[in-house]
Amino acid sequence: MKVGAKSLKVTEKDPVTLECTVAGTPELRIRWYKDGKQLLPSRYYTMSFENNVASFRIEPVSKEDSGTYSFKVENDFGSSTCEAVLTVLDQSIPPVFIKKLTKKDTILGSSIQMECKVSGSLPVVAKWFKDGKEITDSAKYRSLCHENTMSLEIANLELADSANYTCSVSNVAGNDSCSAVLTVKEPPSFLVKPESQQAIPDSTVEFKATLKGTPPFTVKWFKEDLELVSGPTCFIGIEGSTGFLTLYSVDSSRSGHYTCHVSNDVGSDSCTTTLLVTEPPKFAKKLEATKVVKQGDSARLECKVSGSPEMKVVWFRNDHEIVASEKFRTSFIDSVAVLEMNHLSTDESGDYICEAHNPAGKASCSTKVTVKEPPVFSRKPSPVDIVRGSEVSLECEISGTPPFDVAWYKDRRQIRSSKKYKVTAKNYQTSVHILNVEAADVGEYQCKAQNDVGSDTCICTVKLKEPPKFLTKINSMTVVVGEPVELQARVEGSQPISVQWFKDKEEIIRESENTKITFVENIATLQFVQTEISSAGKYTCQIRNDAGSRECMATLTILGG
Repeated sequence: MKVGAKSLKVTEKDPVTLECTVAGTPELRIRWYKDGKQLLPSRYYTMSFENNVASFRIEPVSKEDSGTYSFKVENDFGSSTCEAVLTVLDQSIPPVFIKKLTKKDTILGSSIQMECKVSGSLPVVAKWFKDGKEITDSAKYRSLCHENTMSLEIANLELADSANYTCSVSNVAGNDSCSAVLTVKEPPSFLVKPESQQAIPDSTVEFKATLKGTPPFTVKWFKEDLELVSGPTCFIGIEGSTGFLTLYSVDSSRSGHYTCHVSNDVGSDSCTTTLLVTEPPKFAKKLEATKVVKQGDSARLECKVSGSPEMKVVWFRNDHEIVASEKFRTSFIDSVAVLEMNHLSTDESGDYICEAHNPAGKASCSTKVTVKEPPVFSRKPSPVDIVRGSEVSLECEISGTPPFDVAWYKDRRQIRSSKKYKVTAKNYQTSVHILNVEAADVGEYQCKAQNDVGSDTCICTVKLKEPPKFLTKINSMTVVVGEPVELQARVEGSQPISVQWFKDKEEIIRESENTKITFVENIATLQFVQTEISSAGKYTCQIRNDAGSRECMATLTILGG
């Protein structure tokens, strides 16, 4: 028996024919066996024997047809066999991806496995490429193939690992490939964090943060726990890798902690900064523009200051800082600045300044303090007796701090300059001049001087002078020579009253050892210690003052001894 081959390999679904050439005396009988079991013609098996060639055909071949096939030929004289092994191979199907690579975003520093699945006849060979360049296994790359699953493991991802990755597979029947982009993304972080800031009211503040990582970024800003939204009071934006927050017209209510939160596809980060809106000092209540204080009195200067801490207040007088002492005491409580001054003197008059300052700036307000002496009459007019029809000036001198407001009164009614009166006041002098004094001008005159811190008054009286008159006239008398005698008259009238004595209307009598003249308590006396014959005569007593004069006469008779 001649066998075409001892072993055959055929692909599934393909046809296969086994042939044997035999020789011998006919009648030859043939049989075919598979694994010792006789085979009979069927739908899939065809058997023939022509020209000493026996053939056995299987069409189509299946995996179950694999095995040992035997051919037996016999005649009446004997038999012979031969064998062949048939191996049915899988059908050669080109590889096709039933699960392709997919686009992946992953985090810097992590590891990843890219995986795909194929169908087709084995064996399948897989190769991996990065941007068209074949990848070989290393510490970074490791390719795996398990059954129909192909994978590539990449360790410790770097930004440079972002690329287009391709898996190429092939078998005896063909090849296929699939690709996907791997993007290695860096989580956001702050390359430069926003700095804390200090601002003044109504200014614009901008916080900036420089970001690191893979864009696009989503940036949000928070004040404390409240998310901020762009609007009239603020604007939130991002340009490139810089995120910023702009705050408009800030005030003290905008002070606080501001947090910048940034995120992308693979992570997030945040940082916090601080804004302190420091309001410069501002005087909510200023010092009064001027203050007048009486010498020796105490005074209190007070003003109210608004603004951010730390606030410090300093007082100055005529640009010199005031140092706290028993005379000057300062305080600053509940935004109220106070300067208390005790027992002030005139040389402590001046410009007083309150200066407040804090880290945002400074402000000041001032007042003019004038320490004044109240007016006091250093020279007062004396009571005046004046003759009717004449004129008189009442004059005063004032000490104290001018200017003075001076007024004259007569019997409590104010006198003003007129045809009757001339009122003057200049510096420290004042007077009232009365013309043509009459009985109506007699009375009490008062001068009142006042300034911002006090007043004083002085009073004088004006009287008309009365002409002298005799209340008791001298009497005629007769005495013996050698005896003493007194001629007396009681008078009244405005002082000073002068008294003169005359004898026989011509001779003025003067004092001598024998003649005594006195005028005491309005009694005019002419006394002769010892009369003489020559003492006899007519005596006249004349009294006189500025208002007039009077006379009275009496006869002195001397009797001889």
